[in-house]
Amino acid sequence: MRFDIEIIKENDGFTAKVPTIKDCEVWAKEHEVALSQIINLLAYFLKLEKNFYYRLDITKNTKDYVSYTINIINRQ
Repeated sequence: MRFDIEIIKENDGFTAKVPTIKDCEVWAKEHEVALSQIINLLAYFLKLEKNFYYRLDITKNTKDYVSYTINIINRQ
């Protein structure tokens, strides 16, 4: 499975979201915390196991915006 993650710098922190999943959005004071929280929320929405495997790639990086592609890896 593959999803896009967007992180936008706001005046007081960072908003992270998965645009293709309704209500999959978080806010945090730090970029890394927002990224961690959105990955955990995505796992919740997808009902993934606690220690799931994924690959995260940066697809765009500007001063106020970073987008990632997360690939969920199924390990049997």
